[in-house]
Amino acid sequence: MSVEQLWRYPVKSLQGEQLGSTEISDAIPGDREWGIIDLETNLLLSAKRVPELLEGHARIIGDHCVITIGRNEISSQEPDVDEKLSNWLGRDATLIQPVSGETKSIEIEWDDGSDETPEDPNIFEFSTSPGWFFDSSSSLHLIGTATLDLLEKRVGKGSGDVRRFRPNIVVHTGEPFEENSWVGKNLLIGTTEIHVKKRTDRCIVITRAFDKYESSRATLRYLAENHDREAGISMNPVKTGVISVGDQIEIC
Repeated sequence: MSVEQLWRYPVKSLQGEQLGSTEISDAIPGDREWGIIDLETNLLLSAKRVPELLEGHARIIGDHCVITIGRNEISSQEPDVDEKLSNWLGRDATLIQPVSGETKSIEIEWDDGSDETPEDPNIFEFSTSPGWFFDSSSSLHLIGTATLDLLEKRVGKGSGDVRRFRPNIVVHTGEPFEENSWVGKNLLIGTTEIHVKKRTDRCIVITRAFDKYESSRATLRYLAENHDREAGISMNPVKTGVISVGDQIEIC
């Protein structure tokens, strides 16, 4: 069993970039290193409520990030970066980095995965972990290839496209949802050690349109009906080190 892909997402809710190798400290350096704030509401924007964020791609070059929207590129170092992002999103917005010890509020649209799209969805706010733009207290997300393959076979419509689930680590596995059995254990990968905290509860983001795929509730509905609306596992590092594509994984 080995690492097949590594991903980081420099700007929250934008598409990410693949890596061949990365250091692991408390997270993957540069992952969710930037976020976009709505200046009117002071909310951290997320594809949970602003699905057009998934149309953008972000990558890190040196100490700054470059956002690609269609054929246009925007650097975080440009003096008019906020103006360009505001024009794209149709709202006054600013690109920021997290501040140590500070939380930001995100607006969530709850979806239980039922057949019908709620006419009056339940909207609520929650806060990020201090100093992070992660949605939870876990800084790493892993999913197995067999899980993705099963979803594509059973649901189709790009259900098994890795970009739908936004993992940091994709592992070559032999059985669908095999990774669920790793909860509570530690993974030795490369020179790191990572604790598996829980299975990952999926949200409305996996229903959103991206790339060539239209918006669809099919994946969320399948997971709700068959797998407690969960796919993948949430983890935290316990030992810093380096992970590379091809690294073998030991479960302990």
